[in-house]
Amino acid sequence: MGYRSDVYIAVAFKSKSDMEEVLAVYALDPRVQKFNLVEDWAVKEDNILFYSVEDTKWYDNYEDVQGLEYMLTLADQFTEKRAMPIAHRFIRIGEELDDIEIREDGRTAQRSDLIEKLWDGMQLSRSVEVTL
Repeated sequence: MGYRSDVYIAVAFKSKSDMEEVLAVYALDPRVQKFNLVEDWAVKEDNILFYSVEDTKWYDNYEDVQGLEYMLTLADQFTEKRAMPIAHRFIRIGEELDDIEIREDGRTAQRSDLIEKLWDGMQLSRSVEVTL
């Protein structure tokens, strides 16, 4: 049992070499190694890392969740310390109708094209299909 969510994370890089460098550092984290989290990230076109899971317990105190969210922390660190242009977007949809969490970073001029790719590729939509 427990509260369940659907989670989607995307991280966009300017180049493949930037993405590979961040992934190499990410892979060194003990939580990432413990849960083999590198394998959970898909490499999409245009140098985008993508993670998604549905119907999961997404609790901040879970080590695997911390390991997955470490990618966002690492992206921010590389952007801040190395001026590496990286944008990311996180969307969590909980069981309750009004439980939607969206976090993103990449709204600077240097990264605007990256965050726009993520906005275009990750859109939240709720719909009702009636077949009466």
